[in-house]
Amino acid sequence: DPDEFAKRLTDPDGDESFYNTSPAISPQGNKIAFITNRDFFFSLYIMDANTGEIITKLAEGNQSPNFEELNILTPGLTWSPDGSKIAIAALSHGYDIIYIFDVEEDDYYTLPIKMDGVQSVTWSRDGKQLAFIGQNSRQTDIYTYDFNTKEIKNLTDDIFTDKDPNWSHDGKTIYFSSDRNGYENIEDVPAGFKIYNYDFSQLEIYALDVETKSIKRITDLPASNETSPIVSPDGSQILFISDLNGINNIYKKNLVFASTDNYVNDIKDIKPIPVTNSQSGLYQLSASEDGKKLAFSSLYKSSFNIFLLNNPFESELDVNELPLTKYRQGKLNLDAPPLELLKEENESSKDSTDFNPSKFFAGNDSTKKYGDSITVDFGNYVFGTEQVAVSNEEKSDTLGLIDNLDERGNFKINKYKINFAPDLVYANAGYSTLYGLIGTTVISFSDVLGNHRLIGVTGLQIDLKNSDYGLAYYYLAKRIHWGIEGYHTARFVRLLRLDPRGFFTSNLFRYRNFGVSGSASFPLNRFYRFDFGISVLNVTGENLDNILEPTENVTFTVPQVSFVHDNVLWGYTAPIQGTRYRFDVFGNLGATDPGKSFYSIIGDLRTYLRFFYDHSLALRLSGGYSGGENPQRFFIGGTENWINRTFATTEVPIQSASDFAFLTAVLPLRGYNYSERIGTRYLLANMELRFPLIRYLLTGGIPLLFNNIIGVAFIDAGTTWYDNSKIKLFSRNTAGSIITDDLLVGTGVGARVYFLYFLLRFDVAWAYNIEGFSSPKFYFSLGADF
Repeated sequence: DPDEFAKRLTDPDGDESFYNTSPAISPQGNKIAFITNRDFFFSLYIMDANTGEIITKLAEGNQSPNFEELNILTPGLTWSPDGSKIAIAALSHGYDIIYIFDVEEDDYYTLPIKMDGVQSVTWSRDGKQLAFIGQNSRQTDIYTYDFNTKEIKNLTDDIFTDKDPNWSHDGKTIYFSSDRNGYENIEDVPAGFKIYNYDFSQLEIYALDVETKSIKRITDLPASNETSPIVSPDGSQILFISDLNGINNIYKKNLVFASTDNYVNDIKDIKPIPVTNSQSGLYQLSASEDGKKLAFSSLYKSSFNIFLLNNPFESELDVNELPLTKYRQGKLNLDAPPLELLKEENESSKDSTDFNPSKFFAGNDSTKKYGDSITVDFGNYVFGTEQVAVSNEEKSDTLGLIDNLDERGNFKINKYKINFAPDLVYANAGYSTLYGLIGTTVISFSDVLGNHRLIGVTGLQIDLKNSDYGLAYYYLAKRIHWGIEGYHTARFVRLLRLDPRGFFTSNLFRYRNFGVSGSASFPLNRFYRFDFGISVLNVTGENLDNILEPTENVTFTVPQVSFVHDNVLWGYTAPIQGTRYRFDVFGNLGATDPGKSFYSIIGDLRTYLRFFYDHSLALRLSGGYSGGENPQRFFIGGTENWINRTFATTEVPIQSASDFAFLTAVLPLRGYNYSERIGTRYLLANMELRFPLIRYLLTGGIPLLFNNIIGVAFIDAGTTWYDNSKIKLFSRNTAGSIITDDLLVGTGVGARVYFLYFLLRFDVAWAYNIEGFSSPKFYFSLGADF
């Protein structure tokens, strides 16, 4: 294990991380910059190279457009020669760019480099240049950036893949890893060279003369991959990683230089010497300027950790080569031509010209183990796949493409055809606070590229008039995602109506909503986007218990614009870190009925502060305003998907077809009933503490397992109103004491647990009016929290 020959600097048990990689040791050897997920997201940290103690955090990835990704699969971290700055490649606004961090000032700036991919940034010893791997749509090459001239040079400019550049001690040579396999210069590549007919899976170490761009091969180990070259301070040795024995270990070679130009000779025939013999693979070497310290990453006890090895150029093992693992031995055998192996095994029994792959034995039938007089039935035996003869009929039955090459041997180019195939088919059940149990079946189709998507939704009941169904098509090939939907919904609800005798009676209403809508989603980056849409919907309301009451029929044309930000990290039942907000502007134009026109402006801001690993404080502020001839109404009180619901209005507060289409519940506000307040304007604030209540619980009697039961403690406050001049947040009671009036405040505690198919929520809450608390109100509900 790596901790037997190197010092482990990271502690997954202590910092609760499992991914610590991309170590870059400072030239002075006293600090190490690295990427870790100890904050759940991948972040850039600096630690003490001797003790492993964290010094500072420079950047946090996956949270903002500037650091959408820290490129953990192709990392590149490097220090300036004086140890004051760090360069790193990161994804920003859809492109990889290079950031320069000032370690002392805790600030950064970017270089004028914008490519599809930037990897493996490395600083020259004189501090004047950066070398890095740049990728465009065609190829991957080694580039340099000059800080003085701001010039970017492509040093390789060929079809082969280059990786892990590292400067020599004098800055004249860049050592790197590549799959070019002997094509050291672009002139060596023959005309008509096809990369898809070439084995590009094997990497070797090469040396590149920065001035002349000539390339020399350093290693030639066809059965292994060599990566991450590091040159000694005096330029006499090179360290690199190789899986020569089947496991990534550190090897070294002596470098030989030409006397004429002091450029490294072709030393591919010199055998490398192993420096380590680790059972866990080693990755991403980084050495101090004096070569006394070497940092690397390795998988140790199910986590990637950072290790420090002292005096790597002086370290040697007692053996000159490492024993091959069984995996490597098997791979070497598999890599050999099967026919040649069979020839070697059977050369004493048959001449190679008479070899028949369907016949393996010469002489007597060896399956007759017990003699010729006894027959063994092998009908129920299971045989291995080695040396199995394949008939011509079986060989012709393949999934290979037929006639897919042209007369020159090139692959034919065929026009892409859209063929939809099912992605998923599932049925779900839910509970609506207004309409009760709801069930739907969803079927989703897409093409091979995922550019086109069809989604069908059905919830059939008796006939089409009483059922839910819809069909949507989305075009996802470009940056803007386009969509068009058609739908029909039917809901049944009992409402109180005044009968001819002057009594309120419960009547069954059926509301139907059918229409079409178009949408467009324009992402500014991974975390921000604009959504646009327009809907044309027709809503009808029918009193099924009183056919004399006329059917209400209203058509709405509703354009909408939304601005959305979201970078939250979800916990087990709800978000626990990050920020999300949404601002919507929409309304009915009143094209068919000006008396039904309205406009609404709604904002919802939520932020989550994580602490103690998986504890979180959730804060939310939401508000809305609606105006026009027929403004949208909002009601507050209760919680989402409340099963044992009660209404302050004794019924669902739907008064018209407009309410059915646009009445909005602003939740949660626990401690109160549904529709405790109704208005055309609202404000709502929530604060909720989320924490693990029970990690693991196994009940007796009936053995039921409950794990990750999440506890919550909350305060909700909000109000709705119609007229700004009439709102009264506080008032005085008969005793003259100040109490809340239109302002509703509730507080309580609860628990969340997954049980069977559903996320169950239980809350107990009390309304608070300054004067005191109400009696407790209990909430059983379904779904995730805000």
